[in-house]
Amino acid sequence: MTVLALERIAAIRADPARRTRPVPLANPDRTRPFLPEDQTQLYFTSAYAKLSRAQRVRYNQLFALRVNEYIMMLERDFVDPVLAALRKRARRCGSEALAEAMDAMVSEEAAHYRAFVELNRQCEPAAYAQSECWFMRLKRYERASLRIMQGSAHILPFALWIIIAMEESSIGLATSMMRARETELGPLDPYFLAVHREHAKDEARHIHIDVHMVRACVHSLPAWWRKVNARLFIAFMRDMTAPKTNGTGARVVRQLVAEFPELAVLQDEMIAGLVALKDHVEFQKGLFNRQLTPLAFALYDEEPALADLGRVITAYERPALA
Repeated sequence: MTVLALERIAAIRADPARRTRPVPLANPDRTRPFLPEDQTQLYFTSAYAKLSRAQRVRYNQLFALRVNEYIMMLERDFVDPVLAALRKRARRCGSEALAEAMDAMVSEEAAHYRAFVELNRQCEPAAYAQSECWFMRLKRYERASLRIMQGSAHILPFALWIIIAMEESSIGLATSMMRARETELGPLDPYFLAVHREHAKDEARHIHIDVHMVRACVHSLPAWWRKVNARLFIAFMRDMTAPKTNGTGARVVRQLVAEFPELAVLQDEMIAGLVALKDHVEFQKGLFNRQLTPLAFALYDEEPALADLGRVITAYERPALA
């Protein structure tokens, strides 16, 4: 695994051309898809073939807004509080340069959050007029779990393993969007594409900071305590990779049905198809894999307590010892 030195990360950040820049507000083209089709959940179900082109485009747009909300959740509920909790440990077990890199990362993630809020509001002004989330409505126990994770990050830094996987995944999404500007549903909306392209610039540096943080804040823990962190991480990933009947993906489907009432007869089939993705090998391997999240997988390889991670991340296989 090749990881950028902290000095190199700082030098790259100093180059304006390699930092995320604000994208001027624009009106998205509501006739265009926002994502490649294979970046949506329903695409992997048999029910997707029963949708008209207009219904597929609208589903694509709704699911893209849900993706933005996931990125926002990462930056607000994971990166900011977790890094704040770990800053002292990073300085003690790592270096002052790592602490400074973390501070810069938090500042940049706050700007990313605002950019995605603006993007979603440009796409759906009414839906986001009173709230920054349309589909991400966390249940009480989910909010409680987040608070516990945030409050105990200084002793349970397993969230760093989550952060690097999700940040690398967001880079992969932007790369997929740039490669597939022309889809079967038509060209991607340029404003939506531009925001994700800019977002990936900072994340390309952040994932290297993530590696430094894991090595400073997780690898310095006793082996038995790393095992505790590994169990919590695996439990989180098991939950995150299993679509649910009342989850965000299902809420997107219900919104689609609300806008296309003729799809009511298909609603149960569509949601059942989403839930079945838990065991859909192609879908699961597309979420996280060595091509999409190479640094995350390399970090998992370094941790003996994650040897059985393949039970929940289908594409993960521990490399054979030389």
